[in-house]
Amino acid sequence: MARGACGSRVKRTNIQHDTAKGFSLGRFGDDPHAFFGHVYSDVAPWEVGGAQPDMARMLEDYPPADPVLDLGSATGDLAIALALQGHNVVGLEFVQSAVDRAREKAAALAPEVSARLRFEVGDATMPSALGVRFGSVLDSGFIHLLDPDETDRFVADLRDAVAPGGRYYLHEFAIEFPIDNVPRAITGDEIHSRFNADTGWRVVEVRPAVFHNRVAQPTPAIVACIERLAD
Repeated sequence: MARGACGSRVKRTNIQHDTAKGFSLGRFGDDPHAFFGHVYSDVAPWEVGGAQPDMARMLEDYPPADPVLDLGSATGDLAIALALQGHNVVGLEFVQSAVDRAREKAAALAPEVSARLRFEVGDATMPSALGVRFGSVLDSGFIHLLDPDETDRFVADLRDAVAPGGRYYLHEFAIEFPIDNVPRAITGDEIHSRFNADTGWRVVEVRPAVFHNRVAQPTPAIVACIERLAD
């Protein structure tokens, strides 16, 4: 992955939102904090020790610009992979224990790499609350956690977090499971209906993909690169 156009170090900002208020992942019960906190008490199934390969390939083909925001950054594997390649990255995750682990990983890196990383506890459904216009926003398994109405609110907020000409990269499940507490399917039709000229976006490319995990066969998935149009 090539380095993005902006080379400034990650700056600290004051996150104004409270993850205990208004945050909703309705697919995961009344207390998503408890659900995901339990998952991160061990190594989460989707933590594969680095970037998901199909997301990595999309980023290689359409290099991200700095600064980069990693939504739902978990314990930091994707953000760290980008920082190792010279990017300045903010990871945003609502589970404190996952953020703590990401910070531990960052602290173990060379100082010039860890200086390009920042991990924050916050509501990834409201990225604009960071008060930064990002050159790139990465979403490796985040919006598929949201119900459609939650996705509506997220997409409306996302545009305020991405600089004109910046890009949003997503990598999500493309299959529905008939059980509770799992992500939903994201389809190409949904991507094109949400991200188009009328809503201020341009879909650069959509590809079939898979989502790797530690406990089962790879899950059918979809990966996309989407560009924010100028105001």
